[in-house]
Amino acid sequence: MIASALQSAIYVVSTSLLYPVVVLLLFLVAWVAVELGGFLYELFSRFRSPNRLESGITDAMTAESRSDAVRRVLDSASSRMLHEFLKDLLRLVESGGGGDEKLPVRVEKLLQDYELLAAKRLERTRILVRIGPMLGLMGTLIPMGPALLALTHGDVQTLANNLIIAFGTTVVGLLVGGVAFVISTIRERWYSQDLSDMAYVCEMLFGGVGEPV
Repeated sequence: MIASALQSAIYVVSTSLLYPVVVLLLFLVAWVAVELGGFLYELFSRFRSPNRLESGITDAMTAESRSDAVRRVLDSASSRMLHEFLKDLLRLVESGGGGDEKLPVRVEKLLQDYELLAAKRLERTRILVRIGPMLGLMGTLIPMGPALLALTHGDVQTLANNLIIAFGTTVVGLLVGGVAFVISTIRERWYSQDLSDMAYVCEMLFGGVGEPV
């Protein structure tokens, strides 16, 4: 009696999760579509030119002020994130940080903030990499109970409907995870290069704080 009651409770709980899982999978599909759109926009707007960045830094070394130096490097920024960083760096210098003894600390804090920003952007797709297949597996296993039950009663239609849901959720979950994995892998390489460029620019322009640029 107790075993039968527990079995029934587990069956009810598991089958009641089917529609929430399907809804969440559809939400993840929309989410990964948005991420893919942003990724493609970033891909087409992104260009990597080390020589141009190096030329901008060389030109900046002859500037009369730190703000002018940052502006010259800003014109040679090779990615969106680096461009945003240099704009924030320029605002920091122009706000009075250029003559501040704490400038190296402020610059280091800005670099750390961008490291966190890069990690935050990567988190979105990394979550999809794990959650997508997980929900796909749940969507596969949940309908199997009703499908097997229908099989014992010879209800082929119910069996077929549950199998369609099971296989469909598997495909959707793997699709979400696969697309998110590709986006995360490529973005991780991009952002690592961006952070390296940011550190290089700061070291070249502010490594000798307290002396004229």
